[in-house]
Amino acid sequence: MVIRTALALVAASLSIAVAQALVVLGRSPLEGVVAVSAGRFSGAHDDLLVVQDIGRMGLSRGPGQGKTFLDLRRIALLQLDGTAFRPVWQSEPFNSTNTVGLGIAGTCWTRGDIDADGLQELLMFTADSCSVLDFGTDTVTTRAYSLNGAWVEGAAVCDVDGDSFPEVATLEVSGLDPAGTTRLLRLYRMTGSGLVPCLPYSAGVDRGADVRVVLLGAARLADYTGTLPVVASIHPTLKPSTYEVLYRPKADSLVLTDRPFPWQEWFSKERVLPAGELSLFNVGDSLVAYGYFVPGSRPSGPSLSFAALDDGEWRLLPLLDNAMRLSGPVCRFTRNGVSGWLELRDNLFYFYPGEIFRWR
Repeated sequence: MVIRTALALVAASLSIAVAQALVVLGRSPLEGVVAVSAGRFSGAHDDLLVVQDIGRMGLSRGPGQGKTFLDLRRIALLQLDGTAFRPVWQSEPFNSTNTVGLGIAGTCWTRGDIDADGLQELLMFTADSCSVLDFGTDTVTTRAYSLNGAWVEGAAVCDVDGDSFPEVATLEVSGLDPAGTTRLLRLYRMTGSGLVPCLPYSAGVDRGADVRVVLLGAARLADYTGTLPVVASIHPTLKPSTYEVLYRPKADSLVLTDRPFPWQEWFSKERVLPAGELSLFNVGDSLVAYGYFVPGSRPSGPSLSFAALDDGEWRLLPLLDNAMRLSGPVCRFTRNGVSGWLELRDNLFYFYPGEIFRWR
């Protein structure tokens, strides 16, 4: 009886601890935030980089030809002040839609510590130009570089050869493809004069006119050194997408392969496969993705789920009780020295200390 009572008290205390783990960090100071990511940009504590949707702009294609609509975005850096975030920097509004046929270049972005100073930098690409932003305590320094005629649609800071010196992978439109369906994956290294191609050639991706190719970011994967760029080929209808990584088996070669990921042909009702754009996180030695998984894991609630990639197969990660409502954009975040997860839902920030899912 004493043992059972003690166990009951322990279980009760654990349930109370879990219930109290969720911390509300106030409302977002910005409306329309569609993506969040965290890192140390200006000091010893995590800052929050957010992407804000600020509307659409219509451009006329000519008399009687209708309009092309462009998505307008803004990037902002938020800092946690007590129990609320406040904006400390915002970019100018920019177009995030690439319309190659009309010669309109969208802006894409990535982040990473490209100069090994322990702080993250923001890289913003528009067609063949790259701006690198360094955030100080009260200042922002911008450096601009040319990419020699590239038309960049996506970028990711990575370490493809595992030498601890970062590279920048870009997804670019091919100027030699009249159909406009070919994308090039190119690898750059940062030098004192800017971004210089690591190799004289690139890897090509062509999935046809109906498939959208996206550079999701970089991740560590079993059997590969370094952190590798992950590319998604997304179908117009909701079904499993194709995911590939770019790696460098030799100093003079680049290889794009889908080997780490489950084949689409493996799909069955007993297995899950991701569809669409994933948010990628390395948790310990596992790749964890947040997104939509077919056939779906939460039929009675929000459709976004977490899954881990193990031995070439995705397995869903059941959420803890205090995270069952989780449905908004999330990122890894450290608050007061405690590592956890940050979610933006219904314009409120929620901090989950520790993990928000069970591994088994």
